[in-house]
Amino acid sequence: MLASLGRNGFAESLLVSGHYRKTLFLQYNLQHRTLATCSAWHVSSRAPFRHGTARLLSSSTQPPDATSKSSKDDHPIPLSQVSRKQKIELRPAPVKPPKTASPAKDTTSQSAGSHSLPLSEDKPAPSTISPLSPKAVIDVTKQDLADASQHGILAPPPADASWAGRLFHQAKELFKFYFRGLKLIWTNRKRVQEMQARVKAGGQPLSRWEARFIQTYKLDALKLIPFAMIIIVIEEIIPLVVMYAPFLLPSTCILPSQKERIDTKKRAKQAAYAFNMKSVFENVRQRVLAQPDVPVEELLDSAALISINGILQLSTFGPPPIRLRLLKRHLKMIAEDDVLLKREDDGARLSLAELREALDERGIVTDDATSNLWRSQLQWWLSRVDVEAEQAGKVDPIRQRVILVASKAAGAA
Repeated sequence: MLASLGRNGFAESLLVSGHYRKTLFLQYNLQHRTLATCSAWHVSSRAPFRHGTARLLSSSTQPPDATSKSSKDDHPIPLSQVSRKQKIELRPAPVKPPKTASPAKDTTSQSAGSHSLPLSEDKPAPSTISPLSPKAVIDVTKQDLADASQHGILAPPPADASWAGRLFHQAKELFKFYFRGLKLIWTNRKRVQEMQARVKAGGQPLSRWEARFIQTYKLDALKLIPFAMIIIVIEEIIPLVVMYAPFLLPSTCILPSQKERIDTKKRAKQAAYAFNMKSVFENVRQRVLAQPDVPVEELLDSAALISINGILQLSTFGPPPIRLRLLKRHLKMIAEDDVLLKREDDGARLSLAELREALDERGIVTDDATSNLWRSQLQWWLSRVDVEAEQAGKVDPIRQRVILVASKAAGAA
């Protein structure tokens, strides 16, 4: 009896020590179950405790060999290793077993991605005008000043001038150039008054050059006060105004290289409208010809107004009524100019620069044609304009020129 009690006491002491060991190390029995979508790890700590309880209640005189054997088979995992596993595996996400269909899916997604890259690269990039960097603006300004010095418009700086001396000299020469340009507007005002007084007195009518001179003066007079304020307040931003807001500059305050760059930019925009809007121009031509009794204002939608204003080098911003007003005013000016050109042998006296300007104002692209074809294109325009019928009020000049612009841009002429 005493021996049996001693063995039970020894077993109980082993159980108590084992219980404290279990609370410290948290032995795990990991059972892995593979599911269709995910895998889970289940922790079981009850089995060793139940084995120990069963050995305590039994009165067997033999030591608990099964308990020690089962504990050896369970391979208890230390707490440090469990925590390390949790940091690596369980914090980001449960690690899922690889599926049989996932490699095929990955390869298809990779192949789809590999095919999508060339497609995106093959798409043409939208044509956008990137703004010039400050260094490019400075370089263009230096080139304009050097070109003006070569043509004698600006006095070149002294050869032995320092960097600060050259900068001061260029600023002084530019200020003198702009001041002379503003003064020239006042001088042109007197010449315009003399021309108008001659015609009013019954003298010789205005020639085309004189009519264009008066028109240019009126535009310069509107720009006089804003440009004078720019010179007085901050003269340094004038190169930026030349590049991004050339409509603010009077014609007497533009350097030759600056005017050439402004005209080149306008012609590039005109050619882009002629190339990209052919279908719009064809629709406008067919619509106006099919409905001769409907006013042309009702036949021009927003897309048509933008396209026609763009190819005529007019502003395309603003609501449709403003664009329509700009179009009407421009085509009325063209109608008056056509009368003067017909009077002067269909523009035979025009120089190449004046001839190209006349074609640009009528929406005829000159970049894709040689200078020998410019006169024939102007004669084509003038031959299809019925000036006598317009002066008699039988033909609408706006409608007639809308048809000509649309026909030429659509390639039907």
